[in-house]
Amino acid sequence: MVLEVHVLGTSSARPAQGRSVSGSIIETPDGMVVVDCGEGFQNRLVKHRSEMKNFAGRRLKLSKISAILLTHGHLDHTWGVLPWMQTMSLDGRKDKLWVIGPTSAEVIDALLGKEVEPEVNPSDLVIQYDMWMDLGATTDALGYEVEWVLGDGKRWVNMNDGSEISLPQPLKKAKISAHSTQHSVPSCAWKVSLAQRKGKFDRESTKHLPDEIKAKLASGEDVEYEGETLLATDFRTNALPPLSVIISGDTAEQAIDAQCDLLIHESTFLDSHVDIANEHLHSTASGAARTAIECKAKHLALTHYSGRLENHDASLAESREIHDSVHALSDGDRLILGNDLSLKHLVKTSQGWS
Repeated sequence: MVLEVHVLGTSSARPAQGRSVSGSIIETPDGMVVVDCGEGFQNRLVKHRSEMKNFAGRRLKLSKISAILLTHGHLDHTWGVLPWMQTMSLDGRKDKLWVIGPTSAEVIDALLGKEVEPEVNPSDLVIQYDMWMDLGATTDALGYEVEWVLGDGKRWVNMNDGSEISLPQPLKKAKISAHSTQHSVPSCAWKVSLAQRKGKFDRESTKHLPDEIKAKLASGEDVEYEGETLLATDFRTNALPPLSVIISGDTAEQAIDAQCDLLIHESTFLDSHVDIANEHLHSTASGAARTAIECKAKHLALTHYSGRLENHDASLAESREIHDSVHALSDGDRLILGNDLSLKHLVKTSQGWS
């Protein structure tokens, strides 16, 4: 069991230098979530699925995607949501889809019935929610169940009925969590994590045992057999460690209060434009590396590059002065976080991945 990230966009603000805007898929042992869904997302997804079939020999099943997790309301992260949802309707989707994202504490107060009149940023997701409803992003219009949820990191509101709820968990084995970030609109990073898991049951070492005994050992039960205590742990490999991935969205540096094994962080600017980064609450490549150190991330992957950057050579150089394990992402790349906490970076080529 591993966590795999499919990177479908690495540009900031607008398509530039052959890069598309934000959108990624995190694949877990029991399903997938999409993190951000910018302009043209479904076109990139169609291409990526075809390439996965042709070059990797497996399909990414859309029915396994259970949630769209939005980091904030800027359109380069959200403008592909509704077109893709409508395409899924045309394709006959039947499975529930969660759409979850951040808003301000003041908006949550208002949604929960408090007598407040919040000042709402024009790019707040609550504004887009109203627009999406007007354009038919409802269960009735789409033909499959859609649960819209907005929150401030502590409180979450089911927009379908206005009730306060806990953060939904659309995956059975993997857990999602939201971590507030610092940007010009309400924003959060999304973390997907797997808890420590049992090691693999060694069937070969139990082939001499009766089926009833094997079944108990496989379920984790110690058993008495022929005067000997058989410990279930002796018939499994070592426990698999927890695994976690965070995708930052847009944020100033060192704003994520969470730990992870793999941090995928925006690196819009180089150090030469740090003033612009600070003004607009974005990060430099070196800032992303400092954030990775603070998050105790074993690996850092850079994304969300400014259109000023023709390539990511300088971004890599600046971040590697601070962090030992840094990867610069391109559209179509895949990241595989293994059970030994190693990271495999598969770089997209015309003939698959290398």
